[in-house]
Amino acid sequence: MSEPTRPVPTQIGPDGNVTARVTMSRTSNNVRAELNAPPDHAIPIIFVPGIMGSPLLATGANARILGNDNRWAWFPDDAAGWVAGVTKWKSYNSLTPVERKQLLDPQLTRALSDPQDSDLETVSKFVSTLPVQEARNRGWGSVSLDSYGSILNFLEAQLRFILTPEGKPYPGVMAAVPNNVSAWGELKGYSPLKTEALKAAAEFRYPVYAVGYNWLNSNAQAADYLAGRIQAVLERCRKDLGVKCEHGVILVTHSMGGLVARMCAKRNPNLIQGVVHGVQPAIGAATAYRRVRAGWEDMAGAIGLGGTGKKIMPIFANAAGPLELLPNQRYGAGWLSITCNGKELFQMPTGPDPYTQIYLKKNAWWKLMDAAWINPIGNSSPGTLTSAWSNYEKMLNQAKSFHAGLGNYYHPNSFVHYGADSSHQAFHRVTWKLGTGVIPSNKPGMPATPVPTPSREHALSLRLRGENHEGRAWMVDDISEDQLINQYGVGIGHNTRGDGYFADLQGQDQAGDGTVPAHAAEDAAEQAVFAARMTGYDHQGSYKNRNVQNLTLYSVLRIGANAKKLSA
Repeated sequence: MSEPTRPVPTQIGPDGNVTARVTMSRTSNNVRAELNAPPDHAIPIIFVPGIMGSPLLATGANARILGNDNRWAWFPDDAAGWVAGVTKWKSYNSLTPVERKQLLDPQLTRALSDPQDSDLETVSKFVSTLPVQEARNRGWGSVSLDSYGSILNFLEAQLRFILTPEGKPYPGVMAAVPNNVSAWGELKGYSPLKTEALKAAAEFRYPVYAVGYNWLNSNAQAADYLAGRIQAVLERCRKDLGVKCEHGVILVTHSMGGLVARMCAKRNPNLIQGVVHGVQPAIGAATAYRRVRAGWEDMAGAIGLGGTGKKIMPIFANAAGPLELLPNQRYGAGWLSITCNGKELFQMPTGPDPYTQIYLKKNAWWKLMDAAWINPIGNSSPGTLTSAWSNYEKMLNQAKSFHAGLGNYYHPNSFVHYGADSSHQAFHRVTWKLGTGVIPSNKPGMPATPVPTPSREHALSLRLRGENHEGRAWMVDDISEDQLINQYGVGIGHNTRGDGYFADLQGQDQAGDGTVPAHAAEDAAEQAVFAARMTGYDHQGSYKNRNVQNLTLYSVLRIGANAKKLSA
């Protein structure tokens, strides 16, 4: 008869290797310790965050903008203090538009590339499944742990133990085998994880890493940076952990990180086994136009990041990465709409070119950028404005080039989840609603008459007279056209030159996650192996949602169960 055994739990040690602690006992104790060795093959998981989801270091004079003790150009994990200024008198929120532009200069910022770059206190606060130093070695401190710590901890905990020695799923893995799959939302391509699939997935280890990047630069640059980090992760697993890495990595992305991952996969298909995309603005999001022109639409974003376009525009216009979130050539025509008195006057763009029809318009009142706020140094001389606009054009051309280069590419093994929640509306289209000025009465004591609804030609040609950069603009008609209007039952002549109008940006118009409309995410879903249309979360908090976590675990296990060796 075989001697009885007792299982010995394992954990990850400070150097990343699997360790176990065994207590010596008397020789009379014939219960042997049983230790199950982990698999000798690995498919690392690499989490890729969204815009503003990576802390950035200040590398030049920008380090002094928030005080001599500041090293951050962006530090989202101190949302109340560093970002919003609730607990600190000097914060990102307190900066002028000029200071914001200087602090977030793409040339003077960098992502956290060394484990020691990360903030030890933050990593210690949010990490529960790894020794702190190992979490830093895996890049966890290079992303916002307030936003992503829960998904990193969850995946690390559940993927470490998939099947028991008896071949049964561990309880944590059962989260990926739901009793009621409809709780995940409307699903495409779902097939339950059966025992055979779990056995196949259990042939691998899945150490969880994270790669933050400089989101101010083009996502094309971030994609190349990610490829370099993937190669470093694979080399570490082979060299320091002693495991075989012949199947590449699995990328798990949030928001703009999906764009980075797609370009990385397109350029480096031999590195990536599959991709899990979350709330990706796959073809851009009209929300970006709204925020540039009028600031954040919600209170939290307005307080921390800016409730006026004056605070958003200087950063957006001078950085290709944010510009790549704008609706691109594949978004569709007519997403910018102008109405008056219940009538739609015109839509832009009229075809697949928002760049020349909207983004590069200098004087049209529906334009994206105000040249005076691209470089808001208080000098509005023609030379300054020309230089600022030229730099913006350079950044926009980078964004356009990225959009063209990425096209409709998705990794062939893509899994997608996104929000389509009517309680988290987002901007599929952006609508300006025109209001009219008045025509003075030709009869003493009688009220003025509203200016008639303008024609399409007039509405297109209105001259911007001013705006508050918070969603209202004032225009004047410079076209001279004689009209006959009815004023108190009497036809009178009226010339349109000088007619005044105002316009207000309207609210969100489509179910989404508060930032990305369903329309923008569905492009990825159409080409995915598996897709989930979900409810119950907002954009930034999506990976804190338990259904999203369970669904991500399911997606990773499906990818692992069908993993193929990749060519070197």
